[in-house]
Amino acid sequence: MYISGFDAKRTKKKPITLRPEQTLLDVRNTMIRYNISRIVVAKKRKPLGLVTEKDMARFLYKDVPTRGLGEIRLDEVMSKSLITVEPETDLRTCARMMLGNHVSSLLVVDDKNNLKGIFTKTDLAAAYEEYFVFEHKVQEFMTRKVVTVALDEPIHSAIMLMERYQISRIVVAKNNRPTGIITGRDLLTLGAFFVTPDRQRKKKDYFSFIPSGVKGFMLASDVMTASPITASLDSDLADAAYVMLRNRISGLPVVDSKGLLAGIVTKTDVVRALSTHD
Repeated sequence: MYISGFDAKRTKKKPITLRPEQTLLDVRNTMIRYNISRIVVAKKRKPLGLVTEKDMARFLYKDVPTRGLGEIRLDEVMSKSLITVEPETDLRTCARMMLGNHVSSLLVVDDKNNLKGIFTKTDLAAAYEEYFVFEHKVQEFMTRKVVTVALDEPIHSAIMLMERYQISRIVVAKNNRPTGIITGRDLLTLGAFFVTPDRQRKKKDYFSFIPSGVKGFMLASDVMTASPITASLDSDLADAAYVMLRNRISGLPVVDSKGLLAGIVTKTDVVRALSTHD
């Protein structure tokens, strides 16, 4: 099925950028301010790297380092393996590129490698929701094996599982029913409350890594978003995409007719569905 304008230039989203000499603290503050999950590192319109919420969560999981986030330059930690496309690249090709390279965004550049825009799985989910209503059910593309934690498990366990399985969200369950969800965004804001002991003297330094002791006593129930929005097994996948887009979330626990956890559907699953269409 040919769809006019179904290519990368349909998304004219201007990326939020930071300079390579700026810091992870700048990333954290910018992500929260603009409610975004990735920052492009650029200089003179040339993309140099990318920093995501996953990167931030990875730093929060590590032991307390000798430097705070405000002292770690982006050119030290950014991912330099950028996947770029031209504005005329078909979105289905873009979907396949994202899946094949295990990335959540592609940078749109011109023939001189100048940064023209960015589009993400959110944009692909929006395209799917617009053009592929009634094409697929949620159960066709959802992930059936769901990584979960209990309400009373320490946040340390949730972060460890997210890191181990390279996932961006984890479901908090009780009696096999979803009661909450924890995402990288929840972990991003968590770190703002703590400073390392040797940095207490710096009155203006209110952000550092989460000390291991804090990770030990904070529970999943302290951090999670309670009563998550869910989808049913026989929901239209386009409807699930619409719900995610409208609520600015990236995943929905899937429940059966009894309300029991049956899977999880994410924007990645929507992108997989889009990639199957010729």
